[in-house]
Formats: sequence, structure tokens, C-alpha cells
Amino acid sequence: MDELVDALNDRTITDEQMALLNRMLESDADARTKFMNLMRIEAELGAMHMPLEQMTPDRTQQPDQPAARLDAAQAVSPAGPAPKQSRPSLRISRSIVALAASIALAMACSSWLTLEGTRGRGPLASLLATEAGEPVGAVARIAATRNCRWRGERVDIGYGAELEGGQLLELETGVAELTFSGGARLVLEGPAAFRIPDHETIELYVGRVAAAVPKEAGRFSVRTPRLVVSDCGAQFGVVAEAGGRDEVHVFEGPVRAHSLDRQGRATGAVSLANLQAARLRSADDGFTLLSADDHGFVRSLSTRSGPGDGLLAFDNFAYPSGPLAWQNGGFGWAGPWADIEASDDPTGVVASTNGVARGSLSTADMVSLGNRLLQTGNGNRVRRALSTSLGGVFDAAGLVENADGLPLIGRDGTTLYISFLQRASKTDDVFYGFELHRGDGNFNRVLCVGNGAEGHGYGVSSNYAAQERVRFAPLGEENTEANFIVLRIDFGEDGEDRATIYRNPRSMSHESDCDVSASMNGVFAFDRVSLGNFKGSKLHEIDEIRIGTDFAAVTGSPTAANPGVATKQLPLLRASSHAAVRSTGLAAAFLRPSFPSDL
Repeated sequence: MDELVDALNDRTITDEQMALLNRMLESDADARTKFMNLMRIEAELGAMHMPLEQMTPDRTQQPDQPAARLDAAQAVSPAGPAPKQSRPSLRISRSIVALAASIALAMACSSWLTLEGTRGRGPLASLLATEAGEPVGAVARIAATRNCRWRGERVDIGYGAELEGGQLLELETGVAELTFSGGARLVLEGPAAFRIPDHETIELYVGRVAAAVPKEAGRFSVRTPRLVVSDCGAQFGVVAEAGGRDEVHVFEGPVRAHSLDRQGRATGAVSLANLQAARLRSADDGFTLLSADDHGFVRSLSTRSGPGDGLLAFDNFAYPSGPLAWQNGGFGWAGPWADIEASDDPTGVVASTNGVARGSLSTADMVSLGNRLLQTGNGNRVRRALSTSLGGVFDAAGLVENADGLPLIGRDGTTLYISFLQRASKTDDVFYGFELHRGDGNFNRVLCVGNGAEGHGYGVSSNYAAQERVRFAPLGEENTEANFIVLRIDFGEDGEDRATIYRNPRSMSHESDCDVSASMNGVFAFDRVSLGNFKGSKLHEIDEIRIGTDFAAVTGSPTAANPGVATKQLPLLRASSHAAVRSTGLAAAFLRPSFPSDL
């Protein structure tokens, strides 16, 4: 073992010696302990007597060059290099560099693990050996960042950047939120090393990730060198660490995880429900059951806890499955949701015709957390009033005016933005819509986005103060996919308001880059939101309602006008991190990652 460690640290180890070292470490627990002790001592010497840059492998160094380790040993002992048998005695006299030693040790170990993976050996081999194949194009997009620093060629990765399939990426510090073309949303916490081979898979070598995978995303999987979580319609977290004690935490399940052998074959499995977790045992590839650390992961970088950064009202239907009536979550509202009309539910899909269904809607650019509203057909409407009272959030933003005895959102000269996700299970199947009302009554419906209002097709309509029976503007071809709608209202004088609608806008950060899908003039001041579905047999679904004062506030994008996620304070290194990360200083180690540049 002494000779092998010498060769490893001197960068002169041969393939035969590396194979022998691997066999020893795989089969003998005492050999693993001795290896870690020797590497710790080596790290102490290096941390005391050489810059950190010199501790990473230098592939240009020739075997006959003096090893930096020997120079360090001579500095410790004026008489010359310390003999091998004296190595253990150094442990007693080096306590003052314990922190530096842990950092250097983690660097050495992660370097060895990764180098072995690139050579087709060791625990990373099954992932890193995957052939790149044909280019697959952009498979994910950076949806938000917080204090991120990346390593490698693409150091300019920022909000809105597209990630090509097959790239090996290293997030040194910070938190990054990714959305996938299939609908999954991931939040990665640095330090992390990962690769995204396609829109259904992320390979996490080291780091921590929280995943929200809607049913529409298919069988999205999170893989580490030692386990795989492959499921849809679930929210879970995964931790991958060099020591092999990987973990999966379920926030909303069920989830099934499989342990993997060195060739990537499943060797065991565990099924987990809500708020359950499992840690992979490196000794036997089994799982130890735990309670999920629901607060130990960054789940989203979006502003959701209260008004701020231009966002005034929000609801993502994060309620239990069942009736929506009397649910009172989100912010910016004057009270709970209330059933206005409700029919019997012949389908049994949810407990109420105006109900909360498990899972979220998503598009390529907008992925929601929580659950969603689901309405069956034939006479269903649910409504909720916004906080327009004196001193309320909309009054404080200068948006409220009094009209018809009501405090309404719509003060002259102001602008308001509203966004939501909407889907219908059938096209051209009579009426459904996302509605803005002033007071109660259908005659007070100032705007409606949907299909069939007063016999019209798919588009935006208004039947309040209309000179004709109804104002209507088409929104293009109706489909059964989730559509992301952004509605802008410019309130003018004497009721001359203008509504502009962006359906699936091409940009989530710059309104000027978006194509207008429809527009109309009318009287649009309102004070409540209604969601309706009448006649036919379709299902109407709504998710992620946002109301704010600028475009970025309702799309969730960080811009200069709306710092949003860019200013949100999040811990970058948690005190609750698992023991292996705390003991090895893995976070500091990945400040100088060791993935070869040619990957």
C-alpha cells in the first residue's frame, strides 16, 4: 500500500498498479482505512508546504522529476525525507492543519475517483463511460441562478442559457435552477458535478439536487454512480457524494430508487412515500430508511413567500387533493376560494368538481410546483377576491380606484400583469375560461381567456360595458397542451383600457422580444379571479397564478427591474449537510475540481 500510494501521489502509477490498488480498496476494509490515513498525511504535508494549484494532477510532469511530496517532507525534516515507517507518527504533530488537511484530502480523493472513472474503472465508470452518441441539441435551460460560479469552458452560464446534451458541467458555488424540455425542474446546489445526456436524464456525480417531475415529463431519472431514481409525477431530492453514501429524500411521492453496481446494473430497490428518505449503504448496496429532510434542500428560487419584487399575488394550488373551496394559500388575496357553481362529479377524478388534483402543469419555459386546479364540465365555477382594501397589497402599490362602490384594481395610468398556466383536455368543447370579474355575476366578467364565451371560439373576450354583445379577439389555434398565458392591462382614462395577451411568449425576461397574440380595448378594472368550465365533457386545468406590476414578476425571471431570485438569500453551504460532506470538506474541494478538460 505504501508503494502504491507513493506512485499515486508522485503521478508515476502504472495501469497495473492502479488495477491492484482498486482491487485492494474494493476487497479489504483495512486497506481502505490505511489508504485514507496515508492520503490524509499526504494532504497535510501538501497543505502546509505547497500551493493548492500544485496539488491537482499535472499530466505534463515527467516521471523523473522530483515529486512535490518529497520536497514537502524534506521541509518538515531537515535530515531528509521521512522514512515510510515513520508516516503514522506525523498524525500527532499536525493537528493545527486539520482543516487544510480535510480540504486537501477531499481534493485528492475526488481527483482519484474521477480519474479512475475516465479510465473506465472505479465507481464513476458506469456513468462517465457512456458514449456521447449523436448531438441531441439543447435539453435544458437555466431558469434562475443565485451566486453561481462555474468551472470550465462555459463560465458564462447564466439565466436563460441553454444546456446542450452530453455536456459535463461543474458548479463550484451557488444554486442553479434548471428546466427541461420534457417538463422537469431541478435545483442544483454547488459544489456539484453533473452531466445531462438528454431531456429525460441527469447524471449527478457529486452534489445535491431537488427535482420536481410532473407526470407529463415521462420517466425522468436522476442518476448517481451508485443509484438511480426514475419516476414521474413526484418531487424528491438526491445527494451524491464521493464516499458512496448517496441519499434520496421524497417530498411528494411515491418514488422508487435502485442501487447500482459498478457496471450500472440495478442490484437493489427501495420504495418511498411522502417525507421518507433512504441512504445507500456502501457495504452491501442496501438502503437505510430515514425521515426526509424537507427543509434541507433548496426547492425553488422563485419568490413565493409573499409580495415583493413586483409580484403582488400568487397561488400555485399547493393544497391537499380534494375540494378547492375554503383553501386559502398563496398571498395577495382577500380570502379563500369559494364555489360559485358546482355540479356532480361523474368522473371521480377529484373529490369536487372544482378540485385540487395532484401534480402540476408545465411548459418548456414554466414549470410549477405544488398541485393544480382541475374542473370537470357542466356548470362549475370557483372564485377568489383579491386584496384591494385600504392598505392592502394592491392599494399599497397604487393600483386601486373606487368605482361602482367597489375598490377595484385599475387606477388610471397604471399597468398590471397577470400570468397563469392553462390546459383543456378537448378542443372546441363549449365554454371554459380564466376570468377577471368586478364583483359577482357573469355580466361583470371584464376579461376571459378560454373558449366558447358567448359562442365564440378560443381567444380572449369581455362582456362588461361592451357596445356590442361581447368583445372578442382570437388567440390562435386551440390545443390540448399546457399554455403559458401572460396578460398585460394598461389602465387608461375614462375606462379606455387596453389588454395585451402573450400566449407562450418566446422570452421569459424581455417583453419586447415577445409576439403579441391578441389585444383589445375596453373597461377592465376588476377585483377577483374566477375559473369556469361549463357543458361538454372536457377537463379544465389552471396552475401558477401570478399578478404583478411588471413582466418579469409574473414570468419569474431575474432582470434589472425585478431582481427576484438574484437577490433572494439562500444558504450556500448548509450546517445540516450529511456527515461525509462535513468531515471531508467536499465543498471546498470542488472549488478546484479535478475533471479532465478533455471530457
